[in-house]
Amino acid sequence: MNLRTLINKLPPEATYETSHLLLRLPILPRLLKALGPRRPVPARLNHKTIDGPIGIGAGIDKDGLLMDLAAAMPVGFHVVGSITPSPREGNPRPRFLKYPELGAMINAMGLPSRGAGAALRIVKSKCPSWPNSKLLIVSAAGFTVEEVVRTARAASAIKCVDYVELNVSSPTYRGLWLEGDGLRRLLGEAERLDKPALIKVPLLRNIDAERRLISELAASGLGLTIANTLPITAPLPRGYGGLSGAPINELVVSLIRIARRVGHRGLIIGTGGFLDGASVMAGLRAGADLVGIVTAFAMEGPAAVYRITAELRRYVGKPNVSSPP
Repeated sequence: MNLRTLINKLPPEATYETSHLLLRLPILPRLLKALGPRRPVPARLNHKTIDGPIGIGAGIDKDGLLMDLAAAMPVGFHVVGSITPSPREGNPRPRFLKYPELGAMINAMGLPSRGAGAALRIVKSKCPSWPNSKLLIVSAAGFTVEEVVRTARAASAIKCVDYVELNVSSPTYRGLWLEGDGLRRLLGEAERLDKPALIKVPLLRNIDAERRLISELAASGLGLTIANTLPITAPLPRGYGGLSGAPINELVVSLIRIARRVGHRGLIIGTGGFLDGASVMAGLRAGADLVGIVTAFAMEGPAAVYRITAELRRYVGKPNVSSPP
């Protein structure tokens, strides 16, 4: 029985908490650094070379406690969050369902967070050791425009933060941002942040509505994270959750392609079911500049990063992958 199989036989909530405790141990980043620098697929982005087109998407490192680990891994970017203005416990437990045989997960975390004050202090404390060859992104969340903007503005003022992601698509919101003028107000505020912003795109069941939303977001000129989890009913205490992993990958790749076709020229980070080198390459060819790993990391830990980057190098058959024009 390999480590992945053993980990995924544990109860999902226990897996999450135990793995995070282990990943925060200072010895792990030191051990990875001792293995030597590994940059199998350097990527060129905005006239800057970073440590690869793959990174860790939002949801893995809620509060910045895994930044040391990310700094030691061959990733080109790392997302901290989503962070809310005030501390949140999140939804009642259990909050996970894992389907390793399908490469899928359902989560109903409910945006747990230490709160912006505590989380951003952690991020600031780790800035001096954050590598210049990696992008740092903070994902901001909240339940009003003012809450999201307050967190995003505080994050954008931190020196080592390169981008701020605005999470307007968590299943926890239940469509909050898709009604009224909230989204337009938020887009306007995002343009005034100190750092460039990314809007995290929701997955909608209606493809025409999805295309209209992406067109509106593309017109804003802001970057896009495509996409969040797919809201579905689930046998969890809240009765719903967000589906991630292999079942949504084809849809995510299609939406990346749509965003480019409607004329979006800004940064696109693809996230959703990128479990191997071939799927990452498909996302890049569809028009993503970068690809975030979440479900694969949740199931395998750092081993997923090394496996996927090694597969990507063999897949492309060359030492460098540039971002799409």
